[in-house]
Amino acid sequence: MRGVLPILLGAVLTAGSGGAGGRVAAAPPPGAVAQDLPELVRVAPLVVVGRVVEVRAGRGAGSGEGRLQFNDVHISVERRLKGDPAATIVVEQVAPAGRVVSSEVGPPYKPGERDVLFMREAEGHRHVVLPQGRYRLERGTVHPIGPGPVAERARGVDEARFVGEIEAVAREKPQ
Repeated sequence: MRGVLPILLGAVLTAGSGGAGGRVAAAPPPGAVAQDLPELVRVAPLVVVGRVVEVRAGRGAGSGEGRLQFNDVHISVERRLKGDPAATIVVEQVAPAGRVVSSEVGPPYKPGERDVLFMREAEGHRHVVLPQGRYRLERGTVHPIGPGPVAERARGVDEARFVGEIEAVAREKPQ
């Protein structure tokens, strides 16, 4: 079981994380880690600033010891940075097992928290956050959830500057 869960999590979290190509180079392969903020913006079909409204138990997948449980995180969209989201979107997150939280999944969402989310569509009406795609906004600064080159550069950055940089990249026309 120990070897199966990380493989399943990796498959769930990285499947299809490649997206539209960038200006100079094609999008990274699924599961690749963006090296800078412009690359992350280009590969994410949807980027929003949102507030967590509610977290509910979602679907289950698999059976026996390999079974995964998901949570449906309802996000009220405060600001659309890229894409055309509904006013409320549902983000699917693997539910943490006990007190163990993997770096790929990150900590559970909490009602009231504000995040910048880089996402793609998943099954049904749900969305999945891309690797390095969750940034908590607290007291005007950015707090990345998870490791990676983009996350390290964003830590402690002013919220308005971070959001402005995302919007500037999203407005660029692919060449």
